[in-house]
Amino acid sequence: MAIMKIKGVVKDYAWGNKDFLPSLLGYEVSDKPQAEYWMGTHPSGEAVTEGKNLSDVIGRRLPFLFKVLAIDSPLSLQCHPNKIQAKEGWKKEEELRVKGEPYNYQDDNEKAEVLCALTPVTALCGFKTFEDASKALNEYIPLSVKNYLDDKKDIKDLFLSLFGLAQDDKESVLAELRENIEKKGKEKNEGEYYTTEGVISTVLKKYPGDIGCVFPLMMNVVHVAPGEALYLEPDTLHAYVKGNGMELMTASDNVLRGGLTPKRIDLKELSSLLYFGPSFPRSVEKREKDGIINYLTPSPDFMLSRMDEGEYLIPSSLDAVVIVDKGRAEVRENEDVVELEKGEVCFIEKGGSASISVSGTLYMASEAYN
Repeated sequence: MAIMKIKGVVKDYAWGNKDFLPSLLGYEVSDKPQAEYWMGTHPSGEAVTEGKNLSDVIGRRLPFLFKVLAIDSPLSLQCHPNKIQAKEGWKKEEELRVKGEPYNYQDDNEKAEVLCALTPVTALCGFKTFEDASKALNEYIPLSVKNYLDDKKDIKDLFLSLFGLAQDDKESVLAELRENIEKKGKEKNEGEYYTTEGVISTVLKKYPGDIGCVFPLMMNVVHVAPGEALYLEPDTLHAYVKGNGMELMTASDNVLRGGLTPKRIDLKELSSLLYFGPSFPRSVEKREKDGIINYLTPSPDFMLSRMDEGEYLIPSSLDAVVIVDKGRAEVRENEDVVELEKGEVCFIEKGGSASISVSGTLYMASEAYN
């Protein structure tokens, strides 16, 4: 077993904010948005230790990818495949990849994920019931419902029908939505969270011609308080809207987009993956074991944990990555010691007996365990 300080990779995607990651990691604020900090062995952004890729040092890739997210504006609506869908999709697109034609699947693995909020987070997660979605649509786009959606019987029909409109008709729907959001004058914020009206106002400004701006009327707007977590099933349409958090996911890059994006949308493939039934998002259950707070999800590939001030033993069967959110920490394994300040990261290799002393708050990503 080995313990080693590692350095992750910052991703400057356009939806990021400019100050959260610099504040956490201790570097100067950039002119570019700083969206994600990757801490793992994914080839698109691999952590390093002493100038070498982590996977080269440990001789393998981790089954999970640990990130810090800093969200200033909405991400695209998206969903991810489960394991069966990913394997089938990867296989059937082999010829497309060979020919260099557009394809959807980057690998043959599912992509489940959990986000633990560090600040208040607003997200879209899954569909409402058909009745609740219809009520919201009739409140904000009644003329469009009458013209285009009046005979639709379920969420899938609504979703595909809106996507299938001619662009002029989409513009008409969005104009009605824009007018009624402003005319009704409902609150756009609930404390530090967005309301549904706040989400729609935000996406209308960022994606003025995108029919995806209507979909928050059909989806659950979720508020995640600091210290709480949200789990996203692979087949669930979702988008983070605003806030900062620790994200842990299966080490996969499989994303199918469903609106609020200039990028390619494969509607046929997307609709084959999506769960169109109602979702009822709730905070992830937390369970304490040996003082460690574990966020329990159905994923067999990862476990997100939190350690507050105290002394902890790390199970020897785990590969783990830890990052200090507040204060400092010390990781020990026999005579080896790694001291961590705020924003610093350590990899703990399975096979030995490591302990962690925390003065503040530390988050850990690891393989799943009981």
